Amino acid sequence: MNNSATTRTITKIALEYNANDKGSAEMVASNYLLSDTAEGQFNEMKTVAERNTKVKKWALTGYISQPDEIGRKLKDEEFKRIAIEALAKVGLTNKNQYRLDIHNSTKHKHIHFVANRIDFSGRCTVKAHDIGKRFGEAVREVCKEKGLLTDVEIGTQKKAEMLKSLTEAIRSKDNFDDLISEMKKKGFEIQLSSNVKDGISGMRIVMEKDKNFQTERIYKAGYKLSEISNQLKISEIKSLFKMKQAVREVQRNADNLKEFRENLQQKGFSVKIQYNGDFKAGQKNQIKDIWINEINNSQNKNGFFFRKNVGFSLSSIDSDLGDLVKSLSQSSVNNDAGNPLKKETNESLIEIAGKLLGDFLNPTYVSQDEDELWKKKRKLRR
Repeated sequence: MNNSATTRTITKIALEYNANDKGSAEMVASNYLLSDTAEGQFNEMKTVAERNTKVKKWALTGYISQPDEIGRKLKDEEFKRIAIEALAKVGLTNKNQYRLDIHNSTKHKHIHFVANRIDFSGRCTVKAHDIGKRFGEAVREVCKEKGLLTDVEIGTQKKAEMLKSLTEAIRSKDNFDDLISEMKKKGFEIQLSSNVKDGISGMRIVMEKDKNFQTERIYKAGYKLSEISNQLKISEIKSLFKMKQAVREVQRNADNLKEFRENLQQKGFSVKIQYNGDFKAGQKNQIKDIWINEINNSQNKNGFFFRKNVGFSLSSIDSDLGDLVKSLSQSSVNNDAGNPLKKETNESLIEIAGKLLGDFLNPTYVSQDEDELWKKKRKLRR
């Protein structure tokens, strides 16, 4: 449940707002308020508040709002009990004045409260320190007691859904414009922030169904990328898109995988081969994956897609990059047989790669570092 609570000095306007909601507000509870008007109730509260001259911000105001899929299922009586029990946990007693009103005019049903922190004996029963945080914790406690999802649990579910959709979109797209369009199809709005130094520097993701323009001034919908994942950074997404665009461009101009590797190196990217098992010189070795990294990449930590020292996995960053292997296979030849390779319909991507990269896997094309590594391994086995 979204919620808010703050201490302040109020006027009769606060009570008028609670009782209005475009004429659709419904008062569900009040305590020690005799008047039927907002002005009369304000005067009653002010009179009691003056019994403690040390407390200037004598009112406690706020709201509790459920997501629509949960809030509309709650009966008004249940919603009222949640608010009263949460207020009691932060210090409100049956000797404090308060008024609770349910508002239905906005997308999300919510309950507003105005309470007097000063009770009839002149004692301030609700401490102001960290009241927003303490009230949020109180609401969560009540929800758990009643078997309802808390705002934290709902947020965790939403962030998991956002991360899943975002990573799927990143794999299928090569730039931020297409990423935004793809996420919109999935029901999310991407909001990018930028600065002069870094260009695109931040991202916020909002569920379209959570947009609530009536309460935007109270809380901002959605989550920042850093709140969704502590691994996936905006810098990693930018690097990934840069690499994918380079791969696409090289793919169009390369006739075989040897040229593909050389052309990527000219663009500032290194290419490393991961084999199934140990590399055996003079034999055909099955490829497990291809890793591509920007040579001058400043990223020195593992990310969501990025692996330190090796870069991005070609097989995992884009589901369509299997077409890259297929397109380059037309001019690739098997050095062992000397004949054009034939594609079989039931072959996996890795099996296709292992066959189509015959010329690429020949020891002639193994990098000097890789060659030295395997020589050392063979010596150790003797």
